[in-house]
Amino acid sequence: MTIEKIDTLVIGAGQAGVAMSEHLSKQDVPHLVLERNRIAEQWRTGRWDSLVANGPAWHDRFPGLEFEEHDPDSFVPKEKIADYLVDYAKKFDAPIRTGIEVKNVERNTNCQGFIIETSQGTIEAKRVVSATGPFQVPVIPPIAKNEKITQIHSADYRNPDQLEDGAVLVVGAGSSGVQIADELQRSGRKVFLSAGPHDRPPRSYRNRDFCWWLGVLGEWDRESL
Repeated sequence: MTIEKIDTLVIGAGQAGVAMSEHLSKQDVPHLVLERNRIAEQWRTGRWDSLVANGPAWHDRFPGLEFEEHDPDSFVPKEKIADYLVDYAKKFDAPIRTGIEVKNVERNTNCQGFIIETSQGTIEAKRVVSATGPFQVPVIPPIAKNEKITQIHSADYRNPDQLEDGAVLVVGAGSSGVQIADELQRSGRKVFLSAGPHDRPPRSYRNRDFCWWLGVLGEWDRESL
């Protein structure tokens, strides 16, 4: 059996995987990116219908490629984000292979690196980058288990038509919770938004998005505590 060998293997062709591929390409590092579905698949089918980017178009983008069809201060819809990632991968000819699932990764006991089992064979790589994202497993607190109340996680939410008539409690005031709560309220629902102990800055101040303020205040370059 022929085993393919590569310096670096990147698992996942979403935003992180595409960005990693660009950096590796600029450093002339031989690499492959494996994606079990399409590029940026989660943006197309793994989120709710009305999802938009969390930041304005001028900010939530890669260097060297604008969202030409969108106002710089607008929030780009999810399908356009996915199309953008596909276009950006084409821009630097990213070595992405789609439709290949990584089934197992083990350290190579015979030499440096790893052995990767995929749906289309075995690959040996000196380095492996997991670019699969941090939010794939929905977290539902045990206290929320109540069969008498219709419950749905944001990972499974698509639009207001999924829910029965009546008021809705949205638990969590992060980007997902706030966007979904806003959509439900606009659909005519009575909505309660439960926010935990976290800071949420205003979306804009003095006609500038808070992403702009974070930049001029040096917060993007601030080291984590």
